[in-house]
Amino acid sequence: MTLKTGFIVAAAIAAADEAIKYSIREPLVKNKGFALNKFDDHQRSVAAASLIMTLVSAGSMAAASDRNRTGLALILGGALSNTYDRIVRKFVVDYIPIGHVAFNLSDFAIIAGSLITAADAMRE
Repeated sequence: MTLKTGFIVAAAIAAADEAIKYSIREPLVKNKGFALNKFDDHQRSVAAASLIMTLVSAGSMAAASDRNRTGLALILGGALSNTYDRIVRKFVVDYIPIGHVAFNLSDFAIIAGSLITAADAMRE
């Protein structure tokens, strides 16, 4: 995947997740922290850490070879949407319930991207 395509994929994931989030009148979960509301009483720190990790993800994708960008593009797309939520809304909107936990499209993109990136790293 070229760098340009990687950024297009990341933007598409972020845009799709935000479109879904904006179509929901009342979020299932308003996650003010990290996974499962960890550190929800430290929203500014969580938002800052999220922004830093999003920038690291973008840099990693830019530095990666064309062969290893797919997973990183998924991670970046998910990170962009969730970071936007943390900065603008002050919480991440989760709308897909699985058991006692709720997720969003970005969470699944980050998980899938992490698995693809780990598989790429093991192959090398």
